[in-house]
Amino acid sequence: MKNKLFIFLFFLIGCSNKYESLYNSAPPPGLNFNKDTISIREKNYNNINWTNNGRVVFYCSSPNNQLNLQLTDTSGKIHIMYRGEDVINKGPLPVMDSIAVYCTIDTVGMYSIDCLLTDRLGKVSEKQLIVNSHANKGAVPDFFFIPLDNNQLQNWPYHFDASNSHDSDGVIREYHFSINGQSIITTVPNMEWTFHAKGTHDIGLYVIDDLGKISDTVHKQLVIQ
Repeated sequence: MKNKLFIFLFFLIGCSNKYESLYNSAPPPGLNFNKDTISIREKNYNNINWTNNGRVVFYCSSPNNQLNLQLTDTSGKIHIMYRGEDVINKGPLPVMDSIAVYCTIDTVGMYSIDCLLTDRLGKVSEKQLIVNSHANKGAVPDFFFIPLDNNQLQNWPYHFDASNSHDSDGVIREYHFSINGQSIITTVPNMEWTFHAKGTHDIGLYVIDDLGKISDTVHKQLVIQ
């Protein structure tokens, strides 16, 4: 009985020493990002899949190849979406070589995400991901017009093109034309309009982006002689 107990204790000590030796000699898991700083618009929830600005890839490596990634934010403003679920401040994510997520944020400012990668041996790597959230920039409206062929008297058809309008950090959702004070709203940058009188006509345009921000209005004069 004593011999069996001795063998058992020897086995435990040997296993313990082997694990300790393995733990001490093993390097910590590697953790890297495709970008160290995320630069995104505030409240960019709808536009998140339109650009890759909020897309982050975590590259994880370890000889053990069994990893858990914990993402923590103390501000309460950041959201990390993975497969449609917000995983920030939640349980660890099981990963192998890499994992792609999308980041959104509620307010303007500089924030950070604490990233903790743990391997099967309990070895840990820590890294901080910086999030720079800027205010939504308004779109810039612009348009031109060209006359169309016409065979009818007292009719002057024109084509209006607002495709030169642009939004540096979003998408234009609506084009609001104004012709002599009459409003025409479209979701595409092109439209046609027929005038029935000569003279000077006032044409205005403003646009609305995907976060609902209204641009300035640009006016141009169209003269029919």
